[in-house]
Amino acid sequence: MELTGFKDGTWFHLVNLDLGKATDSLQLKNGRGVFKGTVKEPAGCRIHTIDNKYLIIELDNSYLKVKGSYQDFGYATITGSALNRTWTKSRDHQKLWQAERDTLMRRFVRFMDTDPAAAKEAFGQMRKIDDQIKQYRLSLIRTERPSYFTIRELFFLRNDLPADTLKALFDLFPPALRQTRYGVVVATYLDAEKVPVIGDRFVDIEGTDTQGNVRKLSDNLGKYVLLEFWASWCGPCVNEIPNLKTAYDAFSSRGFEVYSFSIDASSEAWRKSLQKHRTPWINVSDTQGSYSVMAARYGVRAIPKNYLINPDGVVVGIDLRGNDLYSKLEALIK
Repeated sequence: MELTGFKDGTWFHLVNLDLGKATDSLQLKNGRGVFKGTVKEPAGCRIHTIDNKYLIIELDNSYLKVKGSYQDFGYATITGSALNRTWTKSRDHQKLWQAERDTLMRRFVRFMDTDPAAAKEAFGQMRKIDDQIKQYRLSLIRTERPSYFTIRELFFLRNDLPADTLKALFDLFPPALRQTRYGVVVATYLDAEKVPVIGDRFVDIEGTDTQGNVRKLSDNLGKYVLLEFWASWCGPCVNEIPNLKTAYDAFSSRGFEVYSFSIDASSEAWRKSLQKHRTPWINVSDTQGSYSVMAARYGVRAIPKNYLINPDGVVVGIDLRGNDLYSKLEALIK
């Protein structure tokens, strides 16, 4: 890296965004610094300082050069790989949109409590910018050479696209990219059985509990089972735990079980949360975070998300929150 405007001795940390953790660090000397290493597969990473100056970069075992300044570090030039050429093209094209959106966000927050009409107008303008950005990102997927960057873009946009559009875009990619962690999730969305609705039979999934045992959802057939998708970092999910405990305490001895599937990427965070909240039901995860194929089988777009399944394996309730779960079980379990 060749940088201006940063003090000598400034620490830079390299964070792998897929892993969610720092993998290397360096201290700037005379405006220069070098990260060394290899990756098993291309990865989106963030280079950042303690005061949150950061640059997104695509690592793919190429020799990359970064040149930039303190003032505009997030838009530093990155040369040395085709992957970064595509990424910086996308980043730079969106720069004005992002600046305008940031201004509108500040306006929205400023007027949210004092001028609802002004806040609503700012929010509407943000939505229009979001749609422009989405359409541009889709155009890149269609026109750029297929790469880890464009398959990841499709992965990020998968929830916002109808199935036929998603399939048409996915078909643009060669087998090697379809088999990446991003491609596998997209393929699961497309190839899995229809996401169950009330009256449909459940779709089986499995996860590993804290003891390392593989536990299948289908192991609990014969009971009423609540399949609960959640994560330790999800505030609304954690807020639902007392309601789940109330229902579990009342009905677990009468043929009711909770199968709690965490989409945490961090096994440590998941385990700490279980210890803190002392949830007595079945707790499993695959620690794949957003890349969980199990969650994709249910088309999970946001959490918390749950499905109540009867003893015959038929879905009889979806998104039962607050007292709704207790009331539903009270009506079903006599």
